[in-house]
Amino acid sequence: MRLLVVEDEQRLGAALRRGLTAEGFLVDVAADGPAGLEAARHGGYDAVVLDVMLPAMSGY
Repeated sequence: MRLLVVEDEQRLGAALRRGLTAEGFLVDVAADGPAGLEAARHGGYDAVVLDVMLPAMSGY
């Protein structure tokens, strides 16, 4: 399963990537809302883990 994590806190994004990868997921991390939106539109992800308090764009 391919996941996109949208998280502006670098350490948390890296921890989520490590944990989810260890569980067998393919994980990409976007650092802000615009990058996450672009990746989600074109990346073919099965699911998105989205921080709702992002800079430059709301996660809602």
